Amino acid sequence: MKILDNETLKKIQSLSLQVSIPLSGQAAGNRKSRSKGSSVEFSDYREYVPGDDFRRIDWNAYGRFNKLFVKLFMEEREAPVHIFLDTSLSMHYGEPDKNLAARRLAAALSYISLTAYDRVHILPWSDSVQGPFGPYRTQAAFMEVVDLLERFENSGESRFNDALRKLEWKAGRGISVVITDGLVDQGMGEGLKYLKYLRQEVFLCHILSQQELSPNLSGALELIDCETGRSMEVTVSNALLGAYEKKLKQFLAEMQEQCKKWGVHYALVPSDMPVDKMVKSVVC
Repeated sequence: MKILDNETLKKIQSLSLQVSIPLSGQAAGNRKSRSKGSSVEFSDYREYVPGDDFRRIDWNAYGRFNKLFVKLFMEEREAPVHIFLDTSLSMHYGEPDKNLAARRLAAALSYISLTAYDRVHILPWSDSVQGPFGPYRTQAAFMEVVDLLERFENSGESRFNDALRKLEWKAGRGISVVITDGLVDQGMGEGLKYLKYLRQEVFLCHILSQQELSPNLSGALELIDCETGRSMEVTVSNALLGAYEKKLKQFLAEMQEQCKKWGVHYALVPSDMPVDKMVKSVVC
């Protein structure tokens, strides 16, 4: 499974997850922390990227390495980024497959986070959370993230709230990205509110296939729930498709409204959307 190509990485490398909460990490990164009184204390270097302050370029380092480096100071910290990836059985559906789209998005968000010198943790979940895997700290670790994402197998039912209750949380303030189709038993509200309680900037990436957004079905069918195995016989008619469309709009509107109420960033991401546009819909 090829998750990302070099052309996609070039398109997204200048993007970043925007954070409004103050951070309080210990390692040098590319974000402002809550620390006071240490703004002139030198900490580390990183390579210059367009938009950096020219006044912070170290010209001595340029003379030695023929590359531009900027100085980092102690108030600039890394953000811990936790990517909660839905690996339940319902993600194996659609064309393109939601599962592949979700892993591509997880890889892309990991890449831009590592480029920003953040710490990345991967947390696959269904009825419980695996891991966390990580932290991954450098751009060189990106291939480890890709290898990890390619190894996960989908299993179990989607129980986000239960999965979060079982999670032993050790991180402080940071970023949590939840990638899911939202087809979750008992909804996602309690889990998302719990992440906000843990002082997280939360991004909900809602992945649905075109077959779910606009089904093209007709005739007598047996529908089978891929997570529970329960089945239902239906006869698809225009009236039934109209009722489905109405219910889908209500479902999406309620999820967006709840996210707005809780201060969660929401993005609806069709599984056939190019990866760079997926990322932009999340971070922009």
